[in-house]
Amino acid sequence: MKTINISALLILLLLIMNTTAQESASSIEDKSESIIFNGSFGMGTFAAGENLGGSAFVGGSLSADWKPNANAVFSYGLETGLLGGETQGSTIYGIPAVFRLGWYPGFNKNDKIDYFVLLKTGWAFGIWGSHLEKESNPNGIVGGLNFGGRYYLTPLLDVYAELGYNYYGLARSHNHPEYPLGYGSGKIYASVGLSLKLGKH
Repeated sequence: MKTINISALLILLLLIMNTTAQESASSIEDKSESIIFNGSFGMGTFAAGENLGGSAFVGGSLSADWKPNANAVFSYGLETGLLGGETQGSTIYGIPAVFRLGWYPGFNKNDKIDYFVLLKTGWAFGIWGSHLEKESNPNGIVGGLNFGGRYYLTPLLDVYAELGYNYYGLARSHNHPEYPLGYGSGKIYASVGLSLKLGKH
């Protein structure tokens, strides 16, 4: 009888130890940091300063977001690319250097989908195609507020999308009599692409 009790006690202890080990492993996994690389193509409206003329605002972006752990509410990242449009017979492009602050509200219970809000701020180095005035400075401030999401295709690869407002204050010329606030700026903007995550979902 004592032998049976001791055996049962040993089995119970082994089950408890196994459960504790699994919980510890899950805890370690949840605390693991990850870096997410995003590549996307986007399109939006394009306004020419105070002038209503403009074209589509198009381009590609590369970005990387760092999450300190799987349950983190915020991510921190950098973004660059090549975006621009045509207005007044001139092509305006910008190469942005942008800081990204992501907020993950955590209300979604689907393990395949991850929603987030992105706040962007930075600077765009402007490039003109044809008409560059001597007094103009083609660089400008970048700012944006975007809503986005990722759908996990595999543990490493995701479909990535953003929708929101991005401002690119390109080709600013304070001395220009007609356009003192700038020649070009992106407005409503949407982008789609792929994400590669170095870590576990």
